[in-house]
Amino acid sequence: MKKVIITLAALAALQSGLALASDGGTVYFNGSIVKEPCAEAGSTLLSYATNPRQYQAARKIASGNACSGMDSTQSLSVSSVNMAGATASASGQLVTIVYN
Repeated sequence: MKKVIITLAALAALQSGLALASDGGTVYFNGSIVKEPCAEAGSTLLSYATNPRQYQAARKIASGNACSGMDSTQSLSVSSVNMAGATASASGQLVTIVYN
């Protein structure tokens, strides 16, 4: 059976100061969840996405049987997003994690 790919997208670090995602962001899953992702702060994921050495170091730490950590990932990336509402607009960053 092919590996199941789960995509976790977390909205983090809004640059405008608006609290559009104060404690996390939005998470989307594609596939099936065998083991849930370990809880990680949005700022930590953003740091890993922008600093490859930190991400590689985090991948060496075993997450155990309770959840899927950075050691269970294939890739981590960050992209810029722009959001516009009826009364305000903001820009931020989207962190995408691909799990094994």
